[in-house]
Amino acid sequence: MQGSLNLTGHILCAQPQSIDPYFARSVIAVAAHDSSHSWGLIVNKVHPNITITNIMQTTGIDYVDDSHIYIGGPVEPGRVHVIHTLDWKGHSTVAVTPDIGITGDVSILAAIAGGEGPNLYRIVAGLCVWGPGQLDGEYKGLPPWKLEHRWLDAPATIESVFNEKGDSQWQKSIEIVANSVISTWF
Repeated sequence: MQGSLNLTGHILCAQPQSIDPYFARSVIAVAAHDSSHSWGLIVNKVHPNITITNIMQTTGIDYVDDSHIYIGGPVEPGRVHVIHTLDWKGHSTVAVTPDIGITGDVSILAAIAGGEGPNLYRIVAGLCVWGPGQLDGEYKGLPPWKLEHRWLDAPATIESVFNEKGDSQWQKSIEIVANSVISTWF
């Protein structure tokens, strides 16, 4: 995207005064951002009802893990992706950063169940999708979006994606964004 914003490989953090209740206190890992579309996964909101065991059972994999999956976003809530470290790669893995990828097929679930999956991962249901120019407009607070829709961002790291969850991850991500901005001042 020559001459324009590219947030691929970044985390987006909702502002503290965000007016969108769905995305309030969200941390989103952006998988792709270009002039035609953008998409990513919320990585900090734990799903209250669905466990990894539930996901594995629906794909026919016998594996028990009562950890809860994450809510990836409001679009296609029945679609499952795994955001993970790139010590494991499948044929459909999309590299988001040199260290983090996203895989959306059953091969990664089978690898996890077989003890051959990535060291760090989060299974998420749903995703965030933006149409042409939408993420740029939200990011900049351009009409029809308001300043309260703007996103804060920093490059995604293993720490920002995997080390925390929930509000704690959002708060840490705000700190990461602040430190990233301050580092450009010197």
